[in-house]
Amino acid sequence: MPRLSALLDEIDLGTVLLPEFQRGYVWNRDQVRGLMRSLYRDYQVGGLLMWETSTSDVAVRGETTRGGVRRLLLDGQQRVTTLYGVV
Repeated sequence: MPRLSALLDEIDLGTVLLPEFQRGYVWNRDQVRGLMRSLYRDYQVGGLLMWETSTSDVAVRGETTRGGVRRLLLDGQQRVTTLYGVV
């Protein structure tokens, strides 16, 4: 199981990206508190669904100048965005 710090580093490096079709961040403060409370209590908070692709033709959010292998976050974006912002 990869560490959270490794995932956040991959986001910073542009290895993990959001596909263009993902909706924007919509969680409110209560949902953020609920996630943090669940993590603190060591509850399961769900998995992530990633798609690894080597194509550079995939539409992603934000600017990216990297080619090569990309991992797109298909499910778990709200949780990952929350953790990225909190950490």
